[in-house]
Amino acid sequence: MALSSKQRLFIDEYLKCWNATQSALNAGYSPRSAHTIGWENLQKPAIADEIQRRLDESAMSANEVIQAIGEIGRSDISDFIEIDEETGRLKSIDFGKAKRAGKLNLIKTITPTANGLKVELHDRMRALELMGKHHGLFMDRVDVTSNGDTIKAVGFDIDKV
Repeated sequence: MALSSKQRLFIDEYLKCWNATQSALNAGYSPRSAHTIGWENLQKPAIADEIQRRLDESAMSANEVIQAIGEIGRSDISDFIEIDEETGRLKSIDFGKAKRAGKLNLIKTITPTANGLKVELHDRMRALELMGKHHGLFMDRVDVTSNGDTIKAVGFDIDKV
């Protein structure tokens, strides 16, 4: 079933606000029926499928997530600053250098201060922790005791349950 232009507009609006009633209103449905139409639209397989298709299209794959965490884990402030080689002091913050290197996504916040700008990168240690967990480097260990008694393995036959 082909979607009408109004249904496509409903989908566009729904993916912005996640509210069926507001989406119906924004798509031009009557205020009296917007609540009902919004709910009904979400029940229609063609509309639900199109919403899911768009979500799938925009979602990050597991590999993309790992790659982004890796970029944060490898982040380095030198991608954003220029140091005076003679004095070893900060010469400037160079966002152009970071942009050319594709590193602006590493910035968490930029805050104006009385002395210039405060630039905060995403948490490198947290990214390294997540990457370490992904690679199984950090294992939580649990010590199970039974007041000195031997712990016996108990099994069962799934067919007899």
